[in-house]
Formats: sequence, structure tokens, C-alpha cells
Amino acid sequence: MATQVVLDIEIDACGQCGGIVLDKGEPEEIERLGVAGIVEGASAIQAGGTIVQTRATAAHCHTCNREMIALTGAGDVEYDWCDGCERLFFDRGELSALEAFQSE
Repeated sequence: MATQVVLDIEIDACGQCGGIVLDKGEPEEIERLGVAGIVEGASAIQAGGTIVQTRATAAHCHTCNREMIALTGAGDVEYDWCDGCERLFFDRGELSALEAFQSE
């Protein structure tokens, strides 16, 4: 995971898959600012612009090393939550898709 700062929000992005990890409260701040596309664009650059297939296994929290819990949000967008540290993991494209459905 590499740390990036986008509009004063610290984003942890995976350089291999382009996934994004957000701390508690950061998704709400990203939604309030309407910058999910910017955050994911920065993550895609970090991952080298590669297209990633849907993950077949559960995500693991890189902080707690726990298996994350799959959640479904607006528009049936799936993302993952750690019940230990309450961080969220969004596979590439999930954050923007979730924001698009929430703003309708």
C-alpha cells in the first residue's frame, strides 16, 4: 500500500490492483467533496493503469490482517469492511460507482 494525499484526505492505494483503503470518516468526506473519480484516478496511476479482474477471494485488512466482511451498498456495489479497525476497501471502480448511485 502506498499513501497518497488527495485534498487533505490520506488515501492508502494498492500499487498492484488499484484498490483503495479508507479510514473511518474518509468515505463521507470524499462523498461530500464529490471527488471519488479523482481519488480513483490517482490510485489507477499508482497501479500503472492496469485493468484488474474481480477478486474471487475475501479481502484482507493490511492493518489488522483480518479477513474483511463483504458489504453491498447503493446500486449493489460491493466493497469490504474490517470489523477490527473499521477501514473500508474498495476494489478499483467501486468507489466511483458507489458515489454515482448515492448522488442520484
